[in-house]
Amino acid sequence: MNYKTRLFCFLLLFSSLNAQTILDKYNPNQPLTPEQGYDLIKNVWDGLKKLSEEYESHVAVKSEFESTAEFNDRVRKSKDQYINKIRKFSTDNKFDEKIYAVWMKADLVKYDADNQIYSVKSPTQFLIQPKKKDIVVTCPGNKYVVATEKNEGGYRRAYIHLNTNPDFSWFVNKVTAQAAKNKEHQIFFKFSFSIEISMNEMEDQIVLQIVPRKLALLDQIENFTYWSEEFR
Repeated sequence: MNYKTRLFCFLLLFSSLNAQTILDKYNPNQPLTPEQGYDLIKNVWDGLKKLSEEYESHVAVKSEFESTAEFNDRVRKSKDQYINKIRKFSTDNKFDEKIYAVWMKADLVKYDADNQIYSVKSPTQFLIQPKKKDIVVTCPGNKYVVATEKNEGGYRRAYIHLNTNPDFSWFVNKVTAQAAKNKEHQIFFKFSFSIEISMNEMEDQIVLQIVPRKLALLDQIENFTYWSEEFR
């Protein structure tokens, strides 16, 4: 093996290990802050964006020495390789095995003693990448968690946030409600989700899904769960 070949292999290995290290720092067993949640999704998005750009650069122009049939054949083969790289990216990062979580602050709005219901909402949201032609970040809708995209200051921004309009209703006895109110600064929602990556071949678009798996209301300091619901 000559020097250039050894150098190429080293750089390839280093690049692979470096990319893996970036995502490995997000421990599924350790809930993330909203800022870390954004960083996680952004790093996944960046990895997919690189694959998309490589594919686009490879098929963007028909060589003057290619026939139309040869060009179409090259595009078809490149697309197959592109889809396989996307699958490999997902597999290598073991997204099918990982459940991540993000802390989202809970505000205890008002307690209805007659019906034993506490109105709760969350002001927390974390950024995700807005929709692009080649990559779209989605969150399958449910009654608790939604993705919203809007224009802010001339820029498109997208967020994951809890659907607490109307406020979330927590059925709880008065003693527990009072105890929770006394330490409201410790009360958080824990939003758990998985990451699923697929290819929309009709649109030539990567789909990065943030799939809600569980929502829990808990005391962050004492690690005590007041309520939880899993999504299937």
